[in-house]
Amino acid sequence: MDKKYYIVFVIISLVFLGLKASAIEELELKQPPWANPESKVTLKGNIREDINHVKPQTGIGVIGLRFIHQSGFSSYVEEIYPNSPASRGGLRPQDLIFAIDGVRTDRLNSDGVYQLLSGEPGTKIKIFITRGHAMFNVELIREDLVNFSPEIQNRYLSGPISVPVGPKDLFPYH
Repeated sequence: MDKKYYIVFVIISLVFLGLKASAIEELELKQPPWANPESKVTLKGNIREDINHVKPQTGIGVIGLRFIHQSGFSSYVEEIYPNSPASRGGLRPQDLIFAIDGVRTDRLNSDGVYQLLSGEPGTKIKIFITRGHAMFNVELIREDLVNFSPEIQNRYLSGPISVPVGPKDLFPYH
């Protein structure tokens, strides 16, 4: 008895769907007036697209600083690039980056620090800085690498600077 109702339901569904499909095929599509070859459209004024000011995005977000890192120690800020998020955030050369987004830099290698500093353009980054006896947090927004000069872009694309480790470096107070 159940199979009979099921078969009837399937047949009715197929007939109903077939009618709907044929109704869609019967619709006449109307074209907009400007696409009609019989109508005459006249454009007035100057039409110009200026693409000189459009910069392609690289997708690499940076904060605009150059650092030196030695495993076991906080990262040392060597240079702050002009008109960068780091310069606008008040970072200075000789600052020490103690932590990035809560991750201590003394436990990372230079590639790890580089990866934490760079990211998606427009994303926030929180850096814990030590300057002399002062310690403070700075929150910055990563900027696309395309906004920097070609020289700075090449520095970023060449990767981080790492300091070679010698036997004396295993004991920091020698």
